[in-house]
Amino acid sequence: MRKIILFIHSTLNGVVTGDPSEDKTDWATWRNSAGIEEGSQYLLNIFETADTILLGRGTYEDLSRKWPNTRGSGLGDKINNAHKLVVTSTCPHENLKWGEFEAPKQLTGSNIEEQIKDLKNGDGGDIVIFGSPTLVRSLANANLIDEYQIVMHPVVVNVGEHLFDNLKEQKEFHLVDTKTLKVGSLLVTYRPATLCLALLFVLPTLMV
Repeated sequence: MRKIILFIHSTLNGVVTGDPSEDKTDWATWRNSAGIEEGSQYLLNIFETADTILLGRGTYEDLSRKWPNTRGSGLGDKINNAHKLVVTSTCPHENLKWGEFEAPKQLTGSNIEEQIKDLKNGDGGDIVIFGSPTLVRSLANANLIDEYQIVMHPVVVNVGEHLFDNLKEQKEFHLVDTKTLKVGSLLVTYRPATLCLALLFVLPTLMV
């Protein structure tokens, strides 16, 4: 089964966007540029198993303006050549593009979660989500995210959306890994506790 892996930058108090009253996709006001650069190497590592990017519409609009113009870097090439999936609510949009690269596939309708379940059960590599906090909350509520990689920057802000606003219930996680970046940011990797518990029961049977 394909995994869904979230990679996202966050403040210490869990804010993952810019000011919603302006352009919430612009979180450059609080990010640490050195931490972004170093964190990008870990994002590149995800593409060792991932071949598809899943985005909410707002994040897609932001990234599709920037990444197609990024050439000659390992990460840029991976992102530009990956398959793209964009959640576009109930109505498809015409002419969604990613520069000269493969156009994204749109996921529309009221059964987005079921469509994503089918994708997880289908063929292909893992699926990575960048940003897209509204989509992340929806998938977290549906228990569809297998791994959370969060780059936490040493800053606290008083505007912006929190990653885990409006969850339906308490979520518990197991810490898988931590890495300290040179600028003081932390990359923390969590997996849902229910998934880790299931692996404890499955692995012994596989070893028999």
